[in-house]
Amino acid sequence: MPAVIQVEHLRKVYGQVVAVDDVSFEVERGEIFGMVGPNGAGKTSTVECAEGLRAASSGTIRVLGMDPQGDKYRVAPAHRRTTARVGAPAAPQSVGSVRPVRLVLSPFGGSARFA
Repeated sequence: MPAVIQVEHLRKVYGQVVAVDDVSFEVERGEIFGMVGPNGAGKTSTVECAEGLRAASSGTIRVLGMDPQGDKYRVAPAHRRTTARVGAPAAPQSVGSVRPVRLVLSPFGGSARFA
């Protein structure tokens, strides 16, 4: 079974600013996936490209086997389109000393267990 989300060599450029440069990853069905990095690392741009909210400058994105930019109405026919099928949060969640990881993850699956 192919991955639910496939991102290959994603690049997103805003004018002269390279926000995302050669990012590749796969998310399997049932897998919980998150990106961690400093402000300006390209996390939001990557998610917005995967959701079909922004067009990638280059690279390939597949969500449920479809192109989220070209097939956004097939990927998720609900109001938020792709996010309704993929389960991306509506707003970025901040994790760190102010917000413990357990607090951020609790709406997405109850109590989280950490090794």
